[in-house]
Amino acid sequence: MPALLKLRCHFLASLLLRPHGPSKLNPSNQSRFHAFSPTVTQTLFSTTLDNGIVLLGEHLPGLESVAIAFHTPAGAVYDGAGRCGLATLSGEMMLRGAGKRTSRQIVEDLEGAGVQWSQSVSTSHSSFSGAMVARQLPVALPIYADILRRPLLTIEELENARQMVLQNLAGTEDDPAHRAMSALRQLRYPAPWGMPSEGISADVEQLGIDAVRSFVAAHVRPAATIIAIAGRIDWDDFVGRIKVLLGDWNTGVAEPVQSGSRGPRFRHVPHESQQTHIAVSWSLPPYRSDDSYEATAALAILGGGSSSRLFSEVRERRGLCYSVSAGYHTLRDFASAICYSGTSAARAQETLDVMLAEIARLPGTLEAAELDRVKARAKSALVMQQESSAARAGGIARQWYHLGMVRTLAAELTRYDRLSIASIEGWLAANPPCELSVVSLGKEPLEVPIEVSA
Repeated sequence: MPALLKLRCHFLASLLLRPHGPSKLNPSNQSRFHAFSPTVTQTLFSTTLDNGIVLLGEHLPGLESVAIAFHTPAGAVYDGAGRCGLATLSGEMMLRGAGKRTSRQIVEDLEGAGVQWSQSVSTSHSSFSGAMVARQLPVALPIYADILRRPLLTIEELENARQMVLQNLAGTEDDPAHRAMSALRQLRYPAPWGMPSEGISADVEQLGIDAVRSFVAAHVRPAATIIAIAGRIDWDDFVGRIKVLLGDWNTGVAEPVQSGSRGPRFRHVPHESQQTHIAVSWSLPPYRSDDSYEATAALAILGGGSSSRLFSEVRERRGLCYSVSAGYHTLRDFASAICYSGTSAARAQETLDVMLAEIARLPGTLEAAELDRVKARAKSALVMQQESSAARAGGIARQWYHLGMVRTLAAELTRYDRLSIASIEGWLAANPPCELSVVSLGKEPLEVPIEVSA
């Protein structure tokens, strides 16, 4: 499971992003609407500034906190050949001085306001987030505006930032499960979409300050930037403050990403260990497709939790492994099922064989009780997300990126209620798991059946 979590592909996470129809904005280019479910009343907001920044909000009156997430389209997909990790290094550099603040002053000012801040880089975005008591929002917003618009990017900070990135990479490179999952993504998605967003050490060691400055200038831009806020918010006041801080921010438009070829279908990664790590994948529809409901429900039955088929058959009944699961990983245009198992080298081949048998057995065998458990877990996760301002800020931003709208909880719950064994089996009959990719990491390569590896 840790490997799946690092790739954000746990099945419950996948069930939190689903379309239900186009958004409708009024003539002022703003929308606000209320949605009701049996347990939650929602107030959602959206507006787009003239420079292309999308502002999203959700009022959560039961909370005293507010969380804000800035997602700018400076993701790892723009790193470039031989520069894997440039987006991550650039994101680290942006926090090391901005506006009139030094690196130390940024941290002191954020933490002095009680902001629990974070920064991350994904395939598509560089993200800067913070959660705080609502009254501290006016203090935090100018700091984040400086980070986006006026990062200092001094050469004096470059080596410290580089060492931070390299240390994080050393940690992931020491995690064999993460290495197996990273290798699988590189096989499954066309370049550069499958490259590791955290970078590659050899590339990061060669990056200079000019590359960082050029990357930030080209890709940290208002067009396609999403700013999402959730919690105890005053929407009109928030929009007014963002217009003052970022409304006159204008830069050019980035070039579209050119997709390359996929990797081979099977790969063995040599690793001296008594353990073997196995990752298996096949294509699924991305979030924005209505079919993703049926696809992720089937995948959850296969490997989403300790009541799933993989857990019950591979781990509990046969005792073949210490960890096994299946999750859903999506980009905006591509998505995959990803199954993972960690086992001993002696039992690795049998583990792979049983995993493949369970995947092949899925169509035509689903049971109502299995679907009921999946629905209960997914709907519970959706409702509980409403209790976290940070979860909602991140959630509505992801929804907008994938769908171009923010869907309501009521519509989401209704869609899950409509899922049935017949609808899932119908989708599986038309789209059975096929053309699987397989990665093994351990001492010896595994035998992959011809029908899988061909």
